[in-house]
Amino acid sequence: MRHRSGFSLIEVLVATAILATGLIAASRAALVATTDQGVLRDRTLARWVAHNTLAEIRLQTQQALAGTTLTRIAQQAGNEFVATARVTATPSPLFSRVEVVVSKPGETQVLAQAVGFSAQP
Repeated sequence: MRHRSGFSLIEVLVATAILATGLIAASRAALVATTDQGVLRDRTLARWVAHNTLAEIRLQTQQALAGTTLTRIAQQAGNEFVATARVTATPSPLFSRVEVVVSKPGETQVLAQAVGFSAQP
């Protein structure tokens, strides 16, 4: 009786199936990580747009009037965003509340939001 060394066909197929399953899981994890990184980048850029818009409103020579809505297109790192600022009254006539909402053009998902106050100069 001779003793054969090596792997049987069944063992090779099982090992190949396990390896394929692991590679599929690893590629899926890489895809999810890449997608999440893109979303985080967009949210960070949108937050900068929101704070820049709020700062521009604060730096105006006149206080923003309550009840007005300002919309502008902003570029940040080569990406385009829509910033919408809504101005509301406060109990003090010296201040107005400003809420800035930022999204991508043509989309309704809010990527960032900033709230601040505009004062009389």
